[in-house]
Amino acid sequence: MTELALQKAATSHEQRHRLQMEWENAQAELLAAEAELSQAQAAVNAFRMQCRLKIGHLVDDYLELRARKQALWTRLQLLQQAEEFGIPYDPDDPFWHGRDDIPLHDDLPADADLPDLGSPRDRAAEKRLYRELARRFHPDRAANGIERAYMTAMMSAVNVAYQQQDVAALRDLADELDPTAVRELATLDGSELRRLREQILKLQRRKRRARQQLAALQQENTTRLWRKAGQLEADGRVWWEEVRDDLTALIQRRRAEIGELETAVARLGEVIGNP
Repeated sequence: MTELALQKAATSHEQRHRLQMEWENAQAELLAAEAELSQAQAAVNAFRMQCRLKIGHLVDDYLELRARKQALWTRLQLLQQAEEFGIPYDPDDPFWHGRDDIPLHDDLPADADLPDLGSPRDRAAEKRLYRELARRFHPDRAANGIERAYMTAMMSAVNVAYQQQDVAALRDLADELDPTAVRELATLDGSELRRLREQILKLQRRKRRARQQLAALQQENTTRLWRKAGQLEADGRVWWEEVRDDLTALIQRRRAEIGELETAVARLGEVIGNP
């Protein structure tokens, strides 16, 4: 074996050893990140279930009344506009269509101050994820033919997943290699080295996603309320009783406000000829 061949073999062995160590570290870091996320999710989900059992009916009543007040407030503002314009308010008239809800300037707690007891689809988050993937894999950003072929295939998969509203598939695609990583892999000698490096990059991306999910979870209102409940319990106070009393008082106040709005809407409707 020539000296050049020996040097190449030694370099390859050194690269393999380095990549193996990097893979082991990435695997350990991923397991730790996912374990931390799983533990936090379990705790918050358990708290959410307790909320549903103990105060769920009050939260539902409060949010329903909030929506009712918003609808009445918007109708009152539109009736006032109709009086100003000197025309009747007709919800079937295209002139009045497309108007957004008018802000309440409400001093009562917003939805974000209440525990999220359901799991509605966050379509805005899905759209943000799609746009992020579209930017990452758009073929026009390819630096060479290898990247273009890879990005074209990935962009096609992203479009199909989004059209089918397959959020799980979109999240899986977020774990795929960046186009720049594909370029880097092409510079490595040997399929084993490329395979190791590809696995490392995927593990690192999964770890970043777990960290991002944990950061997002920590910002949720339910997580914040869970921490607050723990602090109150540590001080010997019962969070459930306090929030139940607060919600009951807020519901009574909300009903009184709705009654006042209903009266105002009815009076103004009579003035301008809108029953």
